[in-house]
Amino acid sequence: MSQIPAARRNVYLVGFMGTGKTTIGRELARLMGRKFIDVDQEIERRFTLTVAEIFASRGESVFRQAEEDVALELSAETNRIVATGGGTILNPRIFDAFEGSGMLVCLYTQQQDLVDRLQRTDKRPLLKGQSEEEVRLRVERLLEERQVVYNKVAVRIDTTSLTPLSAARKIHDVVSVRQRVQRVRDALGGILDVT
Repeated sequence: MSQIPAARRNVYLVGFMGTGKTTIGRELARLMGRKFIDVDQEIERRFTLTVAEIFASRGESVFRQAEEDVALELSAETNRIVATGGGTILNPRIFDAFEGSGMLVCLYTQQQDLVDRLQRTDKRPLLKGQSEEEVRLRVERLLEERQVVYNKVAVRIDTTSLTPLSAARKIHDVVSVRQRVQRVRDALGGILDVT
């Protein structure tokens, strides 16, 4: 059981690329009066390169190591809203650290909506230079590979038809309820088992 008070535990927004983690995370941080951190943006700041440039010049393994370093540092902090990359929680060390220091919320979007969103950007190194059909097939394959890990996250929010603000409000409501449950559980010495 975490010793971090329920009201100060981090909220980690996880899920596939294009589900709105960064945009929604900013709104959620504003609603909750917390600091917002985007893992990919923090990596870019440290390298002074974009994620795509890191992939191209240093390779995915260098990026994944930097991602682990940043994520584990953030898990030692409190009172943060953290948006992650689509593959961040595939790393078991990160998943466990996040679970131990906060609440994971998995954002998801209907697949065709994802393809439409991702087709409009060139910032995704795993999809760079691909046609719409190639993007669709790549999204299908990556989702299939990652779904087992995403499904481990208890709180899942479908962002397909939500504005960033309405999604943030929905997450805020869930976080508030879970914080109240955690406070009761802590007061009872952990004997309340509510999932």
